[in-house]
Amino acid sequence: MGKVTFLPSKKSVKARTGQTLVGVASSARVVIPQRCGGHASCLMCRVVVENGLLCPPTALEKRKLPEKDLANGIRLACQAKTTEKDCTVRIPESKLKSVVAAALERQRKENEDGM
Repeated sequence: MGKVTFLPSKKSVKARTGQTLVGVASSARVVIPQRCGGHASCLMCRVVVENGLLCPPTALEKRKLPEKDLANGIRLACQAKTTEKDCTVRIPESKLKSVVAAALERQRKENEDGM
């Protein structure tokens, strides 16, 4: 049984070999966005394996993701399965969330400057 650590939340959870990252994330109460219910059609669940080991990419992942992405550790969390080894996975921040955070930060600075 390996341990999966999710970034940026730094939550870790033990995972049985063969569990998908989406399933492991769910048990750790970590949200990995997805719309297709694990069928690899929406491609929203892309994650980056920062270190450690997962099972080799599935045929579906190989079809959906460019070879360059796979070589850089990008995987589909609905397809990528755990091994007995520990791994660390980064969940990219959604673009909407980063835009909202930047707008809030600008607003905070404007309020500070105005006082």
